[in-house]
Parts: sequence; C-alpha cells; structure tokens
Amino acid sequence: MGKRGGERIWIEAAVMSWVVFGVYWLQLDWRASRERDAYKNQSVRLLLGALNDLKVEAPRMQRSRLGGVQNPQVKPVSTTGYQRKKILQQSLNLNTIDSAALEGLPRIGPNIAGRICRFREALGGFHEVGQLGEVWGMHPEQLEGIKPWFHIGSGVFRFLCLNHATWRELQTHPYVRYDGANSISAFRKEHAFDRVEDLRGAIPVTDSLFRRWSPYLRVCNFNENAIESTSAE
Repeated sequence: MGKRGGERIWIEAAVMSWVVFGVYWLQLDWRASRERDAYKNQSVRLLLGALNDLKVEAPRMQRSRLGGVQNPQVKPVSTTGYQRKKILQQSLNLNTIDSAALEGLPRIGPNIAGRICRFREALGGFHEVGQLGEVWGMHPEQLEGIKPWFHIGSGVFRFLCLNHATWRELQTHPYVRYDGANSISAFRKEHAFDRVEDLRGAIPVTDSLFRRWSPYLRVCNFNENAIESTSAE
C-alpha cells in the first residue's frame, strides 16, 4: 500500500510539473506574440512615414497575351496621419491601389479592402467605379461616400479570349460562371466567334448580362508575333 501510494504521489507530481511547465511556456509565447505585433506595427508606421515624402510613380503597363495589360506593380499610396486629407483631394486609381492603401482610407476597413482587391483580381480589373457596389459587405451609403475618390485608369487589365479561354478560366470569372462557361464551350465545339457581339445569337444571354460580360471579352487572332483583339461593338 505504501509503495502504491508513493507511485501515485510521484505521478501526480509529474503531471503537475508538466502543467506548470505548459502554462509557463504559454505565457512566454503570448508575450513574444505581443512583442512581435508591436514591432510589426512600429515598422509599418516607420515605413509609411518614410514614404510620405516620396512621389508615387505612374505604373508601367505591360501588354498581356490577350490584348489587355497585366496587373502593374505600383508603390502603395501613403494614407497616414496628416496626409489623409491631401490624398482624398486626389483621384486614386482603383485598378492599381493596394489593400494597405485602401485600408488607410476612411470608411474602408481591412475586410472591405481585402475583398476589393480579391474581387478586382478575379474580374481582371474594374471597368467602372460603380462595381465597388458588388463587393460583399459594401453598403449603398458607404459606396456613395467613397466613389468620388477613385477613377479606373486604363480599366480592365486581363481579358478572356472567347475562342481560346479554357472552360475553367470562363467558369471562374465572377460574371460568366458555370452556366456561361458551358454555353460558350458548347458553341465553340462547332463554331468560332468572329466578334464579341456574336454572343447574342450564339447562346442564351440577356442584354443586361451581355453588358456585364462584354468589357472582359475579346476575340483574339493568334499569330507568331502578335495578338489582335477586337472589343465589343
């Protein structure tokens, strides 16, 4: 009985020591996490402060294989402190501004900023500022308040080639989706599109849906050196 009691005491002591050890390391990890976050925030503030006096250069566009321009690399627009009012007196390019700059603007938090950038990338660019209203979580009054801050620059930077885009490329576009991809793919098995306008007679598509699709579609003629693209008429 005494031996068993001693073993039990030893086991309980071992368990308690592991519990204490675990709590101690959790506290250390929590403190380290807070220190990392504080250091990160301080670094971001220092970086944005250093960018205050830098000019934002115009993005260098590159032609894509489908007749548009690829998403350009641009420097973030600083939106810290006293410069916020000055920036809002400018017109910001909705197709090049990054999520950090969007997040720094009034009425746009980190969630909306991230959704705007993801929606823009999925679309291939905005062709009008009003498309911001399609971003999930964007309220009508919020949209009306921020629309005057933006312009679309060169507009759409990635197009879908009607005769050559894969089914998956069509299906993943926020406007074309599954039914549109199936209809276009079925028509292409026996025919080719000569112009974007041919969609009206080729597949079941309403006028409103065609107006949504057409800014993102091209009819591309491939050759060895270049690609000719024809937009909707």
